[in-house]
Amino acid sequence: MNRAVAETVVLFASAVMFVACGSSASTTTSPTTTATTTTTTTPTTTVSAMKLTSTVAADGGTLPADYTCDGSSASPPLAWSGAPAGTKEFALLMTTLPGDGTTKWNWVMYGIPAATTALYRNTSGIGTFGVGSDGPSRAYQPPCSQGPGLKLYTFTLYALSAAPTLTVPAAQVTGAILTSAIANITLGTSSLTLGYTRPK
Repeated sequence: MNRAVAETVVLFASAVMFVACGSSASTTTSPTTTATTTTTTTPTTTVSAMKLTSTVAADGGTLPADYTCDGSSASPPLAWSGAPAGTKEFALLMTTLPGDGTTKWNWVMYGIPAATTALYRNTSGIGTFGVGSDGPSRAYQPPCSQGPGLKLYTFTLYALSAAPTLTVPAAQVTGAILTSAIANITLGTSSLTLGYTRPK
């Protein structure tokens, strides 16, 4: 290869390198855009606890004699608030535990409309009465224990998601039957316990 040819090859190679380098330097990398997904979390609604009260006494207080067989035997007034969302109706049970350890039912009610927030003294015309332990009568059965000493009576309100399915007529609905029927439809409960000692 003569000198002129060699110089031409060197110049050509230099030109190729210059073009290649220039092309690389001018290449711009497009930034990658990442889409941002915003997740919206629905806040959990906190329902206040259902609260059962009475104007005759606070929880743990004394049931006045007027609401027992030593008085007028009237059913006591009750009121409640804070029912869970989805409540379709209420049920009410009043129980006591006699000395033998069995549960005694003094008051059995169900079918209380969801809009109801109170039962007044000697209430009637609201809901359906079941049968208490003292009778065949479907009514409030006032405390009338023959045994000595303090007895505790518990009123329990049940918020229900549906009407209970009962397999017996209303005249045969006991506290035990109602308790079983509402076990799987209870949204919440609240209780009030009052004591009473019969005079000697």
